[in-house]
Amino acid sequence: MLSKREPEYLNNLIESLRKIDIALLKGRLERGHILLILKEEKQYVGYEGWVSTWDDFLDVISVDRETARQDIKVYEEFHVYLSERHDLISKCKYERLVRLLPLLNKKQSSKSSVIDLLEMAARSSRTDFNNNERELKGQTPTDTCDHKKTIILERCTTCGFTFRRKDLELE
Repeated sequence: MLSKREPEYLNNLIESLRKIDIALLKGRLERGHILLILKEEKQYVGYEGWVSTWDDFLDVISVDRETARQDIKVYEEFHVYLSERHDLISKCKYERLVRLLPLLNKKQSSKSSVIDLLEMAARSSRTDFNNNERELKGQTPTDTCDHKKTIILERCTTCGFTFRRKDLELE
């Protein structure tokens, strides 16, 4: 068994990162787990002989900082539920899970509410998912709006300035 401070342990983790197929959600979860281990244990310090910060490490392994943050957060929030429900891991899309993260941060989510969100992400059409997300954020879903309140805009073809038609009618 390798010690966590041995260079070989770090090299094995980084080699595992390179082999992961990130096109699959399971791969993204695995990458999030490995990145979380590296970050929490500060395993990256001294990598390549000079790395001292998390940002330097991410630059060396060619992973964008925001992508790493999302992978770690998706792993932290969803891996327990997805490991229990293998039917969801094959149907959920990573992009949808990232879009659900702000909804989890707004409220303390119970296990059943997280499972409900995962099922919605797995089974909803794009339009339904977008509307459900809007509704959960407190916005009006597009399928319930009657579009009675409209603004008609006109653009000047010479200068490109945009006017509300109502303002033009008043002049």
